[in-house]
Amino acid sequence: MKTTARLLLPACCAITLMLGFEAGALQLALLSATTELGLSGAGMGLPVTVQFLSLSFMPLLFGPVADRTGKKKIVLAFMVVFIAGCLITWLCATSAQFLIGLFIVGAGFSLCESMTTAALSDAFKEKGEKNINIAQTFFCIGAVGSPLLMQALIDGFSASWRVGFLIIAITMIAIIPVLSFAKFTPAVAVTKKEAEKKSKHPFLLFGLILCMFIYAGSESGIAFFADTVFTIGLDRPVWGAFAISLFWGFMGIGRFFFGRMKRIPPNATAVSLFAGTALILVMMVCRHDVAMLVLYAAAGLAMACVWPGIVNATVAIDLSASGRIMSYLTLGGGLGCSLVPLAIGALINTGGIPVAFLVLALVTVAAAVYMWVNRHAIQSFRLDNM
Repeated sequence: MKTTARLLLPACCAITLMLGFEAGALQLALLSATTELGLSGAGMGLPVTVQFLSLSFMPLLFGPVADRTGKKKIVLAFMVVFIAGCLITWLCATSAQFLIGLFIVGAGFSLCESMTTAALSDAFKEKGEKNINIAQTFFCIGAVGSPLLMQALIDGFSASWRVGFLIIAITMIAIIPVLSFAKFTPAVAVTKKEAEKKSKHPFLLFGLILCMFIYAGSESGIAFFADTVFTIGLDRPVWGAFAISLFWGFMGIGRFFFGRMKRIPPNATAVSLFAGTALILVMMVCRHDVAMLVLYAAAGLAMACVWPGIVNATVAIDLSASGRIMSYLTLGGGLGCSLVPLAIGALINTGGIPVAFLVLALVTVAAAVYMWVNRHAIQSFRLDNM
């Protein structure tokens, strides 16, 4: 089969668009689905935890395999897995079926996101960071569009919260032929100089993975419980969809801006985390619906460069093993998205929404401090790989 490198970026952007659509769809559907299927209260965070536990560990099994056998085969296989999970979720009638569907969705999500990101890093060494930011902009577009589209279908056509998963499955089936004709590039070999530099910073990789854990948990804590904040905390049930869309929309704007830069300065990642911490603290005391919408938009914009910044900094440590590196990051991010929503659900149920926001702020500022303290070490790897 004749392939072309020109299709790689469009195909990856289309995939991340639908991954973002799934993230937004689940965020909007969470309250309705858990209530309908008997998972409300402390169990409200269980679906998110199940999906992201699967998301965390699957790349550990297949990331190193992708470095050896090729990322394209892994992405295509797990696109099929992702589609199957979405169809099971769409058809589910019990809480067990719902959780099984989300577990399978998480497996497909994780390998599609991590391996397409690694593939962009492999294929575009000088423009890798820029193209990863572009792809992540499409993730935000999907996350913005899905709550609005689903809310319109629910209000206008009395559709179920399940409809988003059917839309995702159909669209991903259409993307498979495009990806089949895209050319993937093998990971580059590590140089002796890069290997020596890596040995001088043995804990940098672990710290960046921990920062991804914190950031992903903070992001999911803000986004996944938007519907809960506006329904329970502010008595504005329909506004949850707008809050999710504003959060991802302004994050998309921010990522589009950073996507125009060749490289994101490590200072920017730390500053974004500090700004996110401040906004979460304001959310903790906010009792006005419109003001909370503004805060969701501001939080999305403020934290726009954190995910790409951490990914780009980590992949630069070992360019010869981008699949393995991304599997570690996915593990960190997946565990953050798994454990934090579970904790937030319990905190909301016992201590209320303000307590949940306080915990989010405390963990977010820890990641900000780490990124600031290690900004010079991070920058040294990037300069060597320019």
